[in-house]
Amino acid sequence: MKANINRGLLLALLVSSPCVLADRVATLPEDRAGELQPVAQPNLEGQPEDISTVLVEARAQVDALLQSRAAATELADAYGDLGSLYQIHQLGQAAERCFENAVQLAPDSFRWAYYLAWVTLQSGRNDLALQRFETARKLDPDYAVLTLRMADAWLDLNQQDKAQAAYQAVVDVEGLQAASRYGLGQIALLRRDYAQAVDYLTQVLALDPAATRVHYPLAQALRALEQNDAAREHLAQLGNDLPVARDPLVEELQALQSGARLYFSRAMKAIRKHDYAAAVTAFEQGLQRDPENPDARVSYARSLYLAGDTDAARAALEAMLVAQPEHVTGRFLLAVLQDESGATAAAVSDYTRVLELDPAHAGANFYLANYYFRQGKYDAAALHYARAVAADARNVPARLLQLAALQKIPVKDVILRQQLETAVQQVPEQPLFVVRLISLLCTSDAPDARDPAEALRLAERLVGEQAFPPYRELLALAYAATGDFGQAADTQEVLLSVAVWTMPGEAARLEKGLSAYREKRLPEEGVLPLLPAVQVPPLDATAVFRDYPTARPY
Repeated sequence: MKANINRGLLLALLVSSPCVLADRVATLPEDRAGELQPVAQPNLEGQPEDISTVLVEARAQVDALLQSRAAATELADAYGDLGSLYQIHQLGQAAERCFENAVQLAPDSFRWAYYLAWVTLQSGRNDLALQRFETARKLDPDYAVLTLRMADAWLDLNQQDKAQAAYQAVVDVEGLQAASRYGLGQIALLRRDYAQAVDYLTQVLALDPAATRVHYPLAQALRALEQNDAAREHLAQLGNDLPVARDPLVEELQALQSGARLYFSRAMKAIRKHDYAAAVTAFEQGLQRDPENPDARVSYARSLYLAGDTDAARAALEAMLVAQPEHVTGRFLLAVLQDESGATAAAVSDYTRVLELDPAHAGANFYLANYYFRQGKYDAAALHYARAVAADARNVPARLLQLAALQKIPVKDVILRQQLETAVQQVPEQPLFVVRLISLLCTSDAPDARDPAEALRLAERLVGEQAFPPYRELLALAYAATGDFGQAADTQEVLLSVAVWTMPGEAARLEKGLSAYREKRLPEEGVLPLLPAVQVPPLDATAVFRDYPTARPY
């Protein structure tokens, strides 16, 4: 109870009497005074208590970073987060100052530059908003809704030609079709092109029937065309809702209204610093405000695991899946936990369920393939490894194990050659695929797979890049495969003279290879250059929980 009283007293002091306590956000330390704008403490009277608490905590975070002389990017994010909260809770002036500071500290951040321009537009200062949107556009020219925002500003300034060109530029962009047509309809109405205005505004209502404000300009255009009955029908439906424009950054702002996003964002920052205990705490605070957020609950479970509490992570995932049984990432991570604990049947069941929901899921395909490979079910293993590679072309273990599975089925050498050539093309920096391709091109009995000339070219390139003994042995094999046994013997002899000292365990095998070349024949199977063994790697659940990507962490 005492802790609650102290917290309430602190909140009251910060909210009602900002001058009572030091507030570096408003006064600024001397070393920041010439760089940043002071942000006056806004009046939080009338804000719900939980929102006031979130705002005070976010401001305290900025204050603490100012005191500790934190790095510019970290301080920029804290100012940006505080500005986001102020903006969504109708504290626009304080929000703008925060975004100005975020932009000053992180001039390459599109997010803060865009929010600063958007806040300016919301306040009706169109000229300044356009300048700020231009700055943001240089950072991300592909953020299409920015063009729509600029068109809105130009239209408010009656710069119709610029507005029209901007609206036309995004008229077919998904999520912007209705809003851009609304702008074009207004321009047509201003230009007294009533037929075109009716056409555009009718399209708006077809795309977004909830945009009830559109009925008024549409009624004006219809009345000008002397379609009075239709005009009256639209006036009777008049409301205040504008067409919705899909704006992911603004939608993220709107998500802050619950207060949870601040804590989720704080948790992700802690994860990036590998401070998983802090991430757990922040996720718990956020989930108190947004308990049904399935993505945040999964991220919370990941944080619990990385903080060392496997049982709590499992319980968190299982609880989330009761409410959201088709959550792909949650189901996959639970499968990984089952796999790690030795509950193989449960893991396979969960991996299979993930693939029913998302057949291209790289992780589930890879780990299910590993299971089949260990079971000797090489057909199934090869299939799932192939799907894992299709999802991530740079998944080297999946490619190597796919090839190993294909060899155990077995498949024709020409198929192996095609697979290896694709791997060399897509992962050129990985020599393991080149090594295997050279060996196949030299030793295959299939005419459509054997190609000693290509093998020699590849081997010469390998040795030219790095004169590694196994590469030199492959070069000797390639010479022999092309019929140049003299060069093969010379290359092998030099390699053998070095191997006696550096690889004594391989000297006997290399001597047999040299004898074969002197006899003008290829070495036998056991004498050929050794290829690195391919084995199913052990499951590293920590790496999965730490690194496996997710589209929405909260």
